[in-house]
Amino acid sequence: MLIVVIILIAGVTWIPALTNLYTPYSGQYGAFLFYELSTWLFILPVTDAWLGLILLFMASFFLVFVNFRLRLIKETSYLPALCYVLFVGGMTELHRMNPALIATILLIGAFKLLVGSFKSDRLSYDFFMASALISAATFFYQYMYVYMLVVWMSLMLWRPVYWREWVFSILGFALPVFFAFSWFFLMDDDYERMGVFFSEIWAVHRIKPTFSIATMLFPAISLLIAAFAFVHLMRNIGSKKTIVSNGYSILILMAIAAVALMITVPDTFPDVWYLLAFPMSFFLSDYLATVKSIRWGTIVLTMLIIGVAIAQIFADRF
Repeated sequence: MLIVVIILIAGVTWIPALTNLYTPYSGQYGAFLFYELSTWLFILPVTDAWLGLILLFMASFFLVFVNFRLRLIKETSYLPALCYVLFVGGMTELHRMNPALIATILLIGAFKLLVGSFKSDRLSYDFFMASALISAATFFYQYMYVYMLVVWMSLMLWRPVYWREWVFSILGFALPVFFAFSWFFLMDDDYERMGVFFSEIWAVHRIKPTFSIATMLFPAISLLIAAFAFVHLMRNIGSKKTIVSNGYSILILMAIAAVALMITVPDTFPDVWYLLAFPMSFFLSDYLATVKSIRWGTIVLTMLIIGVAIAQIFADRF
């Protein structure tokens, strides 16, 4: 039943974009591979929104799969998917195929590998694949290399000292870059274009986009709700299993990385909201699943739903 509710909420919040009632925010964003895809995927304007909705479903239910494997929330729950759909649903400017959404799906996979490596003290190759996924995500959304700091913090804080795991992380990040160089070389592509591609990955733009009051109000409310859930998590994290507490610690690091991007690089907002909504969804899901008072859980979830509704109604009005 909850699956149907999630699909309905996602569909309803994306109706304006799907019917082309307004044009979602389009700033200077996206790396080389995203632009390559967009040249032949976006045949019609509405295709952009439909593909974005499909990717949203993929990201949301990937969160459910990750939770099923890692048990961050004890019960098999669709709460992470529900919370993610709500957090994204209120950001109407993001209702399109977005490079940060593609990068988020890859980041979720990297997160699953990082937490999975804590199940054993033996040498883990998961850091190679996690770094490779983050590197691949960089080809869609150029700022994803920041999340390599999360990989190295995980190695530093929660893993035995295996120097080979550090090497694996570096080699994993370098592998997609090697494939990119090989592609340009084998296809005999313009080397100047290759230089632009790699310089864009490390570029930092200084764009100051302007948004409506409604657009800024919803993320403010969402951050307050997530902060409330985060405080609850910190009070109870000591009672959780070690692997679960480490998983939430990685989510905290990922949230910090996303917030740091929003503060230091203005043009990452609102796209970086896709990345921030990932850890926020688990914080809120943990609160809803563990709070003793059902009334408080209902109030918090209702506040978020009301925020989504207000954002939908007033997005283009003020």
